[in-house]
Amino acid sequence: MTVSEQFLSITTLIISGVIGAASIDLVRTLSYYAPPKSLRRKGYIIFELSTWILLGIGTFLLLMIVRDGEWHFVDFLSQLLGFCIYQLFLQRFFRFLGRLVDSLVIRPIWFICHLIASLIRHIFRLCLAIYRIITYPFVFVAKKVKKLSLKK
Repeated sequence: MTVSEQFLSITTLIISGVIGAASIDLVRTLSYYAPPKSLRRKGYIIFELSTWILLGIGTFLLLMIVRDGEWHFVDFLSQLLGFCIYQLFLQRFFRFLGRLVDSLVIRPIWFICHLIASLIRHIFRLCLAIYRIITYPFVFVAKKVKKLSLKK
């Protein structure tokens, strides 16, 4: 393996370490800020464990692409360096980016979906109220007839 291939594989694994640290940080942040009784908070262990498993599979696939499946100790050190780079330099930037995406993309979409669901719920309730108003005389008469037939 030439020096340029080694440099490419080390750089790739450092970047994968940064991406892995960012995804674990995202999972922990999502679970931490979830409401106490939500599924995200209750299933935190399973969620994080599955994230670690997916990251391991992704790293293995990356090693298959970059190094034809060969694993060296420098690969582990490269990923560890990527984790450290994320924690020391990039964590504040990624969290700022996450808050920005949340404020500009996710919350407006959530608001629109919630608004549409609320509108549909109110229309359904209105239709149900109209149905009850229309059928009330028939139901009232049916109950009276049933009551009279049971007395006889």
